[in-house]
Amino acid sequence: MTRHLFLLPMAAIALLLAGCDEKKEEPKPEQPVEVVQETGEECLQRAIDKLALGEVDVADEAAKRAIELMPDSAEALLVDGQVAYRKGDFARAIKDFNAVASEKLLPASLRAEALVSRAVAEIKQGNFDTARLTLFRALRLNRRNAAVWYHLGVLSRNTYHFDEVAVEQFEMAARLSDPKDERTKKISQEIRAARAAVTEAAASNPNAGKRDSSAAAKLLAEAETLRKKRMIRAAIKKYEAAFAADPFSYHAARETAYLIALNDKSQDGVDKALRAYRAAIDQRPAVQDNYYEAAQLAYANKRWATAVSILDRAIAHDPENGKTLDLFIAALQKAGKNKQADAWKAYRQELK
Repeated sequence: MTRHLFLLPMAAIALLLAGCDEKKEEPKPEQPVEVVQETGEECLQRAIDKLALGEVDVADEAAKRAIELMPDSAEALLVDGQVAYRKGDFARAIKDFNAVASEKLLPASLRAEALVSRAVAEIKQGNFDTARLTLFRALRLNRRNAAVWYHLGVLSRNTYHFDEVAVEQFEMAARLSDPKDERTKKISQEIRAARAAVTEAAASNPNAGKRDSSAAAKLLAEAETLRKKRMIRAAIKKYEAAFAADPFSYHAARETAYLIALNDKSQDGVDKALRAYRAAIDQRPAVQDNYYEAAQLAYANKRWATAVSILDRAIAHDPENGKTLDLFIAALQKAGKNKQADAWKAYRQELK
C-alpha cells in the first residue's frame, strides 16, 4: 500500500500543550512528524461505515475522496451512488450506477445490482417507465437477482395495477431470497396483498354472479358444430350467447373475440371483440396471442391509446417478446408518445 507523507510542524501542537505541565523544559528542536494520508480503500471503508451510522455528510466527503483516488473503482462508484441517493441527489446516484452498469467487463451480477439501484433512484424521481426498462435490463443480466423481481412487483402493483403480474414477480423474489432474511417476510406480505387484490377484482366484476356454466357449455358445442359447417355468422351468435351465459369462460370469450374481429369490421363489432378479448386476457393473462390480436385490432382502428394499454400489460408478462414490443413502439408513436417510444426502441435494439 502506497503511503503519502507530509510534514507538520510541532510548534502547532506545542501551543495546544502549553501550560499542561508546570515544569519548564528546554525547547527541543522541531522534528518532522509522519502523517499517513488515507488511501482510496480506506476512504471507501470510512464512507461505508459512516453511511451505516447515518452520518451521511461525513460519508459523502469520504466517498467523493475515494472516487478521486480510485476513479475507475466500481465499488467506489456504487458507494458514492448510495451516498448520493441518501442525500437526495438522484442525478448523481443514477450517473454512478449507470457507469458501473455500462462497464461490460464487470461481472453481470454486479452490473445487475447497479441497475437495480439506478431503478430505485428513478422510481424516487417518478420516472416509472424508465425504471421498469432499467429493471428489465437488470433481469437480462441476472434473472436470479431477487431485488429485480421485488421492485418489478412493486411497480406492477402500485404504478401499473397489474396485480396478477405482481403476484408472479413477488413469488419469484421470495423463491430467490434467503428465508431467514427479514426482507423475505416483507415479500410474503406483498404476495398476500397482491393475491387479495386479484381476488377482490374478480369478486367485484359485475358479471361475477351471472355464470351459467351448463348453458355456456351447450352453446359452445352448438357453436363448434356450426363453425365446422362454415356457418360463421350463426356460429358467432352462439359463441356470443355462450359468452353472455358465462362471462368467465375463457373459450367463449376467446372465440367470440377472434371471430367477431375477423368478420365484423364495424365499430360496434370492434367494441364487442375488444370486450371479449379483455375477458379472455383476464382469464388467462399469460397468453400473449390475446394481447397481440386485441392490440392489432385497436391499432387497425386507430385506437392508439387502447393498443398501448393492452400491450403495456402484455410486456409486463413477457418483456422480451419482439413482436409485442414492435407493435407497442408503433402504437406509442401513433399516440404521440415519441420520447417513450424512443426509450423502448433502444431497449428493443438490445434484444437483437
